[in-house]
Amino acid sequence: MLRLGLFSAFLSTLLIVTTAAQEAGDYPMPLDPASSFHPSIVPDHDSSFALEDSMGSGILPRFTIHPTDAYIVKNRPATLTCKATPAIQIYFKCNNEWVRAKFHKHFDSTDDNGVSYKQTSIEVTKAEVDQRLEDTGENFWCLCLAWSSEGSTRSNEATVQIAFLKKDFILEPISQGVPNETPVQLQCRPPEGVPTPEVVWLKNDEEIQVDLDINFIITNEGNLIINQARLSDTANYTCVARNIVTKRRSVTARVTVYVNGGWSTWSKWSECNSQCGRGLMRRTRTCTNPAPLNGGATCDGDPVQRAECTTLCPVDGGWSAWSKFSACGRDCNNWRRRECNNPPPQFGGRYCMGDNMETRNCTGGLCRDSEESDLQIQTNGPTFASAQTEDNLALYISLVGAVTVFLLVCLFIIVVWWRKNRHSDMSSSSAALTVDPGKPYGYPHDHSYVAQPDLTRSTGTVRSFPVMPTLAFSDDKIPMTMSPLHSNNSLKIKVVPPDVPMNHHIVPSNRPATPNNMATLPRSAQVMSNSLPDMQPSTPEMSDAGTNTRRPSSIYDAENLAKILPPYVDPAFAACGTIGAEGGRLAILESGVSLLIPQGAISEGHTEDIFIAILREEKDRPKMNTKQTLLGPVVAVGPQGLHFRKPVIVSFGHSAGLRERNWELTLLSCESSPHRSPSWQNLVLIGEETLNTTAYCQVDERDCHVMVEHLSSRYALIGQSAPATQAVKRLKLAVIAAPLQPSGDYNFRVYCVADNSDELEGVVQSEAMLGGQMLDTPKILPFKDNGRDLCLSIEETLPGWKSRLGANFQEIPFHHVWGSSQSGLHCSFMMERTDPQIQMVTARIQVFQGSPEEERQSLNITASVSREGRMPQTTPSLRHKREPALLRSESDLAIPKAPQTPAEVFRLPPAVRASLRGCLDIPNVKGNDWRALAKRLQVDRYINYFATKPSPTDHILDLWEARNRDDGAIEELILVLKDMGRSDACLLIESGVSTPLVA
Repeated sequence: MLRLGLFSAFLSTLLIVTTAAQEAGDYPMPLDPASSFHPSIVPDHDSSFALEDSMGSGILPRFTIHPTDAYIVKNRPATLTCKATPAIQIYFKCNNEWVRAKFHKHFDSTDDNGVSYKQTSIEVTKAEVDQRLEDTGENFWCLCLAWSSEGSTRSNEATVQIAFLKKDFILEPISQGVPNETPVQLQCRPPEGVPTPEVVWLKNDEEIQVDLDINFIITNEGNLIINQARLSDTANYTCVARNIVTKRRSVTARVTVYVNGGWSTWSKWSECNSQCGRGLMRRTRTCTNPAPLNGGATCDGDPVQRAECTTLCPVDGGWSAWSKFSACGRDCNNWRRRECNNPPPQFGGRYCMGDNMETRNCTGGLCRDSEESDLQIQTNGPTFASAQTEDNLALYISLVGAVTVFLLVCLFIIVVWWRKNRHSDMSSSSAALTVDPGKPYGYPHDHSYVAQPDLTRSTGTVRSFPVMPTLAFSDDKIPMTMSPLHSNNSLKIKVVPPDVPMNHHIVPSNRPATPNNMATLPRSAQVMSNSLPDMQPSTPEMSDAGTNTRRPSSIYDAENLAKILPPYVDPAFAACGTIGAEGGRLAILESGVSLLIPQGAISEGHTEDIFIAILREEKDRPKMNTKQTLLGPVVAVGPQGLHFRKPVIVSFGHSAGLRERNWELTLLSCESSPHRSPSWQNLVLIGEETLNTTAYCQVDERDCHVMVEHLSSRYALIGQSAPATQAVKRLKLAVIAAPLQPSGDYNFRVYCVADNSDELEGVVQSEAMLGGQMLDTPKILPFKDNGRDLCLSIEETLPGWKSRLGANFQEIPFHHVWGSSQSGLHCSFMMERTDPQIQMVTARIQVFQGSPEEERQSLNITASVSREGRMPQTTPSLRHKREPALLRSESDLAIPKAPQTPAEVFRLPPAVRASLRGCLDIPNVKGNDWRALAKRLQVDRYINYFATKPSPTDHILDLWEARNRDDGAIEELILVLKDMGRSDACLLIESGVSTPLVA
């Protein structure tokens, strides 16, 4: 016992010394870690010493907490912890070196069972780890040693590393389209990092829970597998790598799950479209089984199937010959019959009109009972005579009344006829002044084709005024005369300036008097007064010194033209004028919009104030569903409700790509008042016309021509994709900016408008007022009806410039381009000058739909600061080689366009037109008549429209005049007639047309 006490005292003394050394900052023990305890301190296991009572339980320490791998995050030290029982002391050893005692933190605890625990921890800094890596290139590691009375125990090793996560992914996902219900794999390799980053996937920025949706699998490499792609899986997918430092996002990949279209079953055959004879019937099917979605392939084949059919024509019934009269009956009558069987009514034909039986007296008034009648007459003679006398008196009175009424009716007819002849005699002088161009006075008019106007109907605002030999004008009229003159003499109207009194205003002239000469007068001078008290005798020289008459020198000056336009029309986008029977053309050339009034559309002796305009406000455009798109400008014509004797042609451009023939086009018209909200109706369903269709619409590759006899207030062309197809709409791209200044930012706008000639013209006119100029020639981009957005990106920017908002890429949603009713759609880019010395800017804009692999267009930007502080004018020609619209002044924009005269419009003189009607209107066996002309001119899509007109040739030539405005139109028409084998018609044109006319 004495020996044991001495050893315990020695060991206690040793521990006291050790503790003092620790407090002094020395290492914990100068022991070899492999020997656990020094032999001079710890006895051998075979020793008889027993320390259970004083030092512990007599067992080796057991670690309950081993040090684990740790990471240094953003310069924060890593903490390593050990916990063991039973233990006298616990110390750390790192990289085979003891950690100084002053860096240890000790903590003793006892659990509920009375078991004592000792816990020790240290902190490892980033500098220590960096030093280890710099010296040896190995990781920093540590372990714990715990001592008890029985010896020591080592813990597990733990490494300490600096945590990080690089930015760049090794492999990023790629956008792709996959068929429905097929597997798809998105690859992802996360960036390097410590600790190894965890990979998760986001679907539309929401984390995919692979435990909840078994359709998604994330592989060990980080790839995402979709077992069966569903329509709901169409989304944006992002690969995310994360660890204790941060998380990184890959580029977003778009997965589009598409469905290829499939045909439905055929519908039933429609009724035959012909009411009599051969026709067509059709049946349809739709690409809806299933319908193509998300850019899936459309169905192969035609959605419409047509077959010939024959409808039996209705046969009206006809009477047979009368039968012979029957024998005379007891009623003194006989009869005869006929049958409705020659032919019998068939297939809905009408039954015969009239009676099928006829009776007559067969005794000449004498019957078998004549003897009895004579006896009665003799017996009652006086009574019968008196009755017969009364009957004769009533008969005479009736005859006298009938004769009186007849005489009164005849008298009334004579009076009416006399008055009518008197009115015709009075108005004959007005008719005598209407002389065809090129014919001498008194030459009879050609009435072989044009029918006389129906004076019993009111077909619009038509003014007719009797022309008197002498007239006196009020203050706002120019003194003139319109009395019949000799063919070699006419009148010259002299307009006196405001400061000169009007004396000799009527001067004889040797120029023939024609309606074209009269067109140079103001409209107020052409319109004669109906009031007889206003008429004064005229003399060859008329003095008007007492009045200050001030009138413009032409009917087409700005003041008179502006009076024709209604208040809701902007004169900058309109053309107007007074048109007579000779016809004319109103054209807004910059916008490609025109109205052609053929010769004879207005009655002889009448004029009409007519206008055509473009409505660019959103309220004037039709409301459409999501599938429809506006393909042309909204054209206003007037006056509303005006009727013509023959169709006029409204022409405007459109933006439909017709090469694929996948459009369903509809011409809309609006009959509502311009001051009210427009109510649009279908005027022509192109390709579905019937005999009840009141207009004809000719859709060429870039222009639309509408033939109407009645003016609605507005017209517009809309369209949508045919079933199972994707229509293509042409977009015109233009980049416009103000001049580059020596300092400051640079702003430019990229316009994406419909390619219908008018949209860009409206943009150009608006930008001109803001000082904008076009930087590159406008480009055309096909825009498909596939739901994909329009993308714009800036590339190849000159050094010294950068995007102010970092927005080098912009998107315009699909429905804004396809279905919006707004005009001037554009994106704005702001470039910031990073180098103050830079005095020019260059860049390239790429425009495409959906993805860069699709068809794209490039717009080049090149601008520099000029001496005057503005860029040179670079606006390209927009249409028909006209002058750039940006060069027009604001005063020019406010003046409406005047009409073109008949001599400027019509290439075929009236005499030639009349001759062509005579030789082409009559059908012939060869078929080279007006039908062949319509086919060669490609206007035979609905040929029944021309077949119902009095002269099909005349209407076809009117449409030809509107469609062909180039210099070689006459030569092309002659070639067409030669190909038809109509040399006679060619000779008529060559002999009647001297020189080609300008467009």
